[in-house]
Parts: sequence; structure tokens; C-alpha cells
Amino acid sequence: MLHHVVTFSWKKDITDEQVESFHKALDAISASIPQVVEFRYGRDLALKPGIGDYAISAIFEDVPAFRAYLVHPDHVRLVEEFISVMSESYSSIQFEFA
Repeated sequence: MLHHVVTFSWKKDITDEQVESFHKALDAISASIPQVVEFRYGRDLALKPGIGDYAISAIFEDVPAFRAYLVHPDHVRLVEEFISVMSESYSSIQFEFA
């Protein structure tokens, strides 16, 4: 199994409505991309100091499934319409687990 984690820091002028639209878009693609085994996402709760505003956690069967997800049209559209517009910065990591 492969775990993909992304954290985002939003640009200063991003509104709650934009974040909610992003969340709804994630709801839609989590069901439309068959390679995704599990998909979780949400706003930072600010329980501890940090630099992220939002995070996505996705699980895939293997590396080929993850690579297929990256080029899936729904994922590409999400990046173009939301992530590239809203994020000031982001960080991602992928790791394997049993």
C-alpha cells in the first residue's frame, strides 16, 4: 500500500467559500477515481502550531495506481482549478506500508 499526504498553505486572500468549493471537489473526485482506496481531507484544526491550512491523505494499492491517479483528468482538473489558484505553498510525501 502507498500513502500520499499533502499539506497546503493557502494564499492570504482565500475565502471560506473557496475552501468549501475545494472540499466539495475533493468529495467528487474521491468517488470518481478508482485507484483511490481511501481519501481523507480537511482543514487544520490549529491544535498545535504549524504551517499548513489544509491536508489531504490518500491511500493507493501501489505505485502504478498512484501514478494513474496523478494523470487522471479529474485530478488534473482539481490541480488546475483549485490547487494552483489557492495554494501559496504545499508539501507532499509518499510512503509505503504493509
